[in-house]
Amino acid sequence: MDHVPRLSEAVYVGLCYKLGSPTEVRIRRELMDTDEVVGQPVDIMRGLDRMRSGSRREGCRLRTSDDDWMFWPPDHKVICDLSQISLYRISQHAVILMKCNDLPPGFTRLNMISQSNNSEVISSCVVINNKTYISSTLFRDNYLRFVRSCNVPLTNAFPHGPCSTYSMFQEADTDFAFCIQSHHWPKLALPWIERCCERGWPDQNIVDGILSGGFHVVPIGSTSENELEWRISFSQAKQKVFYSMNHCQFLCYGLFKIFLKEVINGQTNTAILCSYFIKTIIFWVIQKNASSYWTPDNLLSCFWKSFKLLIFMVLTGNCPNFFIPHNNMFRVKVTGSVQYLLLNQLYYLYNMGISCLLLSETIRPFFSLALFNRTLRVGTEESSIISRTDLDMSLFGELLIFHHTLQSAEELAIYIKQIERMIRGVLTSYQTLMLQYMTSCVLRNTAMFLQSCVYLNENGNKFCYKAKVTALLKQSCKFGYLSDTLYLSMYFYRTRRYEDSLSCLHKAQDRFSLPYIMYMDHVNVDMYKHYMERNTLGTKMRRAVVRNIDIYCDYSYIDELLFRAGD
Repeated sequence: MDHVPRLSEAVYVGLCYKLGSPTEVRIRRELMDTDEVVGQPVDIMRGLDRMRSGSRREGCRLRTSDDDWMFWPPDHKVICDLSQISLYRISQHAVILMKCNDLPPGFTRLNMISQSNNSEVISSCVVINNKTYISSTLFRDNYLRFVRSCNVPLTNAFPHGPCSTYSMFQEADTDFAFCIQSHHWPKLALPWIERCCERGWPDQNIVDGILSGGFHVVPIGSTSENELEWRISFSQAKQKVFYSMNHCQFLCYGLFKIFLKEVINGQTNTAILCSYFIKTIIFWVIQKNASSYWTPDNLLSCFWKSFKLLIFMVLTGNCPNFFIPHNNMFRVKVTGSVQYLLLNQLYYLYNMGISCLLLSETIRPFFSLALFNRTLRVGTEESSIISRTDLDMSLFGELLIFHHTLQSAEELAIYIKQIERMIRGVLTSYQTLMLQYMTSCVLRNTAMFLQSCVYLNENGNKFCYKAKVTALLKQSCKFGYLSDTLYLSMYFYRTRRYEDSLSCLHKAQDRFSLPYIMYMDHVNVDMYKHYMERNTLGTKMRRAVVRNIDIYCDYSYIDELLFRAGD
């Protein structure tokens, strides 16, 4: 089937509904980034720095989108050569030297140069020829035990590649990759910098940001027998490259990923290809083609070019890593009879032409609609895809995935300090709203934390900071959702201030009955637009948005919810 711009535009619009419009994706990324910047100092104080990765971080919101996390000890520093050791203080940092000799490209051994205070790292060390190395196998197993000990749902975590994985729901997994960070750039990846300059993608400022962020090493070798090998991971770099893609490129990746899951892998019992291969292919195709090529009316051509590159890579048995091309990611997985069967499958789909997309349950509805209705025309402008009210609904719903539980008053101070620091910078409206929401959560959860704390005064009498808790909860209500007043009501109830509790409930009932209230995906669009159109996002959240309240097991809200032995 020849490429028809009309079909591409129909698929573009359909994917915007499934994966997100340009503004929806931007919202998701800005909220994620803001949450990470504000929470990082608290994470480090707790002992592990972290980064969210995977599909959800990139802006995808499919039912099967994985939620991936990377964790690493912040005082452990990987260096690429000994000259870099002068950049660190041996008394404060555990310095680790990469040794890539006689290993496949993209893999390394980790030689401990200075001592570590991390128990998981210490118990992962092995001595070979009077040199101390960190065993990737022991490191992975130690952190798997650590994950299982954190809370009850995680006791069922299982090893999956370099990760500890658990399934909260049947369709999506959460991966925890415990790793070690380097703030440098590996020598094997230096040619990537030149290639980006020659081809103009990604932009130089993106490349500079990637180089300053460095890379990670994750605990898995080129084969299962090599327990001293670690894989060089460019997850942080990949995320920044991914962010630099335009929306058509983002949707092309989403289209390819859906096609992989529902068609290519859906026809076999064992999935051979993973989304990382697809992402790598998209990166190569973008870098070899001008950005003007990636437009909504050309989406299917972009997909087809990417699909043909996949076939070529399977044919040759070589999928070069985007950052280290000498690292063939098919080296172990796509060989022999597996390679032969996969090539036949892909060649069969290739002979079907672009109509092979009809095999996908997700893509078929909007693709077939345009295919069989030659007069159908769709607008690709965002205003014709999603309304302002729906964007608000998406934004306020997105905030609900962020949780900010606190374990001490010191953590409150760190959070507030970070929020103040960000406020002094240049912010988008979505970042401003995120900081407002975080302030509300932090104040409320600090109040709940203090409520459970009983202190002794000089005379030994117990007292609770009731006035401070009340003040914090009232202040929280000034920043958060309209429904946050229910937390105040619960607090009054627990402290036997029943009249105040009822008063809060009556006020909440009156406000929840207003005609412009937005609850989840329920709203009177006309009323909401009439009353809220000219308000800021923060004002809309405080005056018009109602959400289910979250009850965390970390805190006590009302006595009836407390667990009692024997219950």
